[in-house]
Amino acid sequence: MYNDRIARLRQRLEDPLLVTYLPNIRYLTGFTGSSAIVLVTQDRLVFMTDGRYAGLGERLMAGIEGGELVAYRSGLETVLAEQLDGHERVGLEAEDVRWSFVHAMKSRVDAGLTPTKGVVEGLREIKDEAEVESLSAAARAGDEAFARVRTLAKEAVTEQELGWGLIDAMRQAGGTQAGWPPIVAANANAALPHHLSADDAVDDRLLLLDYGCTINGYHSDMSRTIWLEGEPDREIRRMHEAVLQAQEAGIEAIRPGVTGHDVDEECRKVLREYGYEDQFVHSTGHGVGLEIHEAPRLARKSTDVLTAGHVVTVEPGVYVPGFGGVRIEDMVLVTDSGHRVLTQSDKGLDA
Repeated sequence: MYNDRIARLRQRLEDPLLVTYLPNIRYLTGFTGSSAIVLVTQDRLVFMTDGRYAGLGERLMAGIEGGELVAYRSGLETVLAEQLDGHERVGLEAEDVRWSFVHAMKSRVDAGLTPTKGVVEGLREIKDEAEVESLSAAARAGDEAFARVRTLAKEAVTEQELGWGLIDAMRQAGGTQAGWPPIVAANANAALPHHLSADDAVDDRLLLLDYGCTINGYHSDMSRTIWLEGEPDREIRRMHEAVLQAQEAGIEAIRPGVTGHDVDEECRKVLREYGYEDQFVHSTGHGVGLEIHEAPRLARKSTDVLTAGHVVTVEPGVYVPGFGGVRIEDMVLVTDSGHRVLTQSDKGLDA
């Protein structure tokens, strides 16, 4: 798996590449620690890390063709200078490295340092079979948590407590806590797309949920909006109908060859008909993988073209300040013939 990824990366390289962004390093080598830099050339992969990860690095490099481990105790700049010696130019991941790092390298390295963008990320966009299975498993863990949400809501006093309950439910289903806290937004708080759940009470009315977990490092991401008890507010029901129809129109549009703009517009058409387009204040979706937000983007100005292997979210929403909001989100795999929805939870307001 990793050798294939590295081989495909080499096909994209004009110059050796210094990989510093940890999600990219994980994608290429399986490394899950917090400190490493990888140099990729046409015939070598040099994995540089500190002494804490020397044992792990040795095991990882044993499975990588041409893989070399350099474990240092101090002096990373010296190690880098040695490894870059003899190269005329070396690419840097421009969106990750700091100015201080570049400045230090320029004083120690003869090679020209050239900025690159999206070289490894471009490979990460297209998920392989193992990645799709991990994403699907994470989605299933989110579904299992949602199946218990009404019971969890009765047990929770506050939004934050319900968020903890969702995390525990996903852990019981095999998931690992994601790097971002669940969004649990009750009543008027649901009008805030990225509400920070805290001590506000969960009662028997409106509840917007946006949460996920990871399995093997791959994320799930799902939103549902429900009414907990009694007859839902009439306007909330209308908002929910609009968002659900918009979301289903967006999903239906997903297939190879369409752009992120195309999917976004299909969602907006429905909300426009309902008179809610101005209350849809964010883009329709994003890629999901080792990071919760990846390419491609589903947005008004997106020119990203969907390809089989992309996994994206479709998450239109309507938000009325001081009143409430509705968002419905699913993870969708782009297939050769169209698409497959990975998240399977009921999307009804009464779910």
